[in-house]
Amino acid sequence: MKKILLSSILALGLSINLNAYEINGDLGVKWTGFKTEKKAPVSGTFKDIKLSIQNNSDLNKFLTSAKVEIQTASFDSKNPFRDKNITSTLFSLVSSKVIKGTIKSVNENNKSLVLNVTMNEVKKEVPMTYNIKDGEIIAKGSIEILDYDMKNPFIAFAQKCASFHANKSFSDVNIEFTIPFK
Repeated sequence: MKKILLSSILALGLSINLNAYEINGDLGVKWTGFKTEKKAPVSGTFKDIKLSIQNNSDLNKFLTSAKVEIQTASFDSKNPFRDKNITSTLFSLVSSKVIKGTIKSVNENNKSLVLNVTMNEVKKEVPMTYNIKDGEIIAKGSIEILDYDMKNPFIAFAQKCASFHANKSFSDVNIEFTIPFK
């Protein structure tokens, strides 16, 4: 009887552990800005991203435990000239050197979540949709740069890049993050 009980407890423990969400690699962050009247996309990432997340058997608790800090100086579009233009204008304010993110809530039924994004000392809730595929949680949403008290830096950016953007820069930015898990 003891063997059966012990085996059952062990099997239960293994099955719970097998279903636990655990980070399995680096957090991926992608941004896509837009330029020209045709709204041509320009994408990139950041090189300095710190993620803190707690393993959990519950997806909701796993995701809402996540805390992210992104150093804006690590902006990476694969074009150093563009990177300098953006970091010297959009992220020129001392208060915009770090972007912070936490997941406020998750709705597993409709595959949505609310991401709290703090940038330039302004915190906004960003609705996002997510999918789970091949061991990755991929969430997508959009932010409006002007909502973060960044009107003047955005104007400076648009002016600096006017000739490269055919005099049209957009202040909305698509954001995406990928959490690899096992």
